[in-house]
Amino acid sequence: MTSYPVRFRDPVHGFIHLSPAELKLVGTRAFRRLRNIKQLALTYLVYPGAMHTRFEHSLGVMELATRAFDAVCRGSHEKLTENFKKMGMGLDEAKTLLRATALLHDVGHLPFSHAGEGLLPKKANGKPTTHEEVSIAIIRGEEISAILNSEFYPGIAAHITLLLGETTEGLPPELLILKKLISGQFDADRMDYLSRDSLHCGVGYGNFDYLRLLETLQAKDSSEGGLELSAERGGVHTLEAMVLARYWMFTQVYCHKTRRIYDIYLSRYLDAWSGNRFQSPLDVMNEDDLSVMYAMIQDADSGTGERQRYARRILNRDHHRVVYETDHHADIKARKIAIEVERKLRQRFPDCDFILDREARGTIHKFYVKGDEEAGDEFPIFDTVSKKYSALSEESGIFQTIPKTFHVIRIYGDVPKKSLPAYRESAAQIAKELKEAV
Repeated sequence: MTSYPVRFRDPVHGFIHLSPAELKLVGTRAFRRLRNIKQLALTYLVYPGAMHTRFEHSLGVMELATRAFDAVCRGSHEKLTENFKKMGMGLDEAKTLLRATALLHDVGHLPFSHAGEGLLPKKANGKPTTHEEVSIAIIRGEEISAILNSEFYPGIAAHITLLLGETTEGLPPELLILKKLISGQFDADRMDYLSRDSLHCGVGYGNFDYLRLLETLQAKDSSEGGLELSAERGGVHTLEAMVLARYWMFTQVYCHKTRRIYDIYLSRYLDAWSGNRFQSPLDVMNEDDLSVMYAMIQDADSGTGERQRYARRILNRDHHRVVYETDHHADIKARKIAIEVERKLRQRFPDCDFILDREARGTIHKFYVKGDEEAGDEFPIFDTVSKKYSALSEESGIFQTIPKTFHVIRIYGDVPKKSLPAYRESAAQIAKELKEAV
């Protein structure tokens, strides 16, 4: 049985315990760097408490993944034992793999987390490199792989990189359930960041009873081979609450109108600042929020062009204001109207700088919805009385009404607050005329 004598005090989960081997991972340069990568980029300019980092989030994901694994063991001990036995792996070894993967899953984040991902070089197929791929490259690097090989079991680094991959290609089916615990519809990553972001932003939107959810998790034979997650019927309400929490956090925090304009400034600043800094994934190790903020302070004072312009916007908290926005579920028609509204506003107010934001979007869930033409995931629900399984879509009406996606389109104008009503009235009138003409 693995011992976890080292402990960190966490504001969300209480004490988080680590083994001496895991502490060595935390002590690596790659993991220490996460102390200087904010979880929510510049959100602290809107919610002042949002200063938390990928460091504590990674510890939290490890903690919740462990609790989830232990809960599944209690409800499906025999199934799990037989499953991992096929790989010559005991439950302790599987748990060790899960914890190490959860701990290292975010080591590849760029400065200011997702805001910097566009700086990575494109892959051979033209697609952008993801932070997960950077994490895999860092894990394969000398520092972390050496610790994994010497302090954990042989071959664990290869297993971790398979679990962090975008697809299940090459993943042994016996490890599928571990992947679901880290990157599924109801995974430890989402459970932690919803709770953690809610706490540090000082809002209640992301709170839900994740402890109850963990208690209802079980393992079920998967059609893909191996095992998949399921939940007892008593956990359906907590599954619903988690998806609702995600929806509310998108509307109130992740796509907050002021947060979004600072995301845009930051993205434009990073594009101008980055130059040739990121030629390979491992170059990410050389930068963090502190190095970018130092450059930003210098640029605000003596920089030129876009670097100075957006550095000053951010540091002086001098932002554009919303003059037009769609509802939270913008369709193609709404997008076309917003684009045309911005074009006409530029004609009407040629001296005003407008910014069209079409990227305030996110996936709320991917579950099957009755009547929806698009395919969706199902999640098995277990009835402890009848001992039979049903589908989540059959047990919950909530998923039929929660939108799968969130998407709001906004037009920002560089206008003083006192002039805002006039600009908004003009935008609304243009939109009305366009809708009537359709």
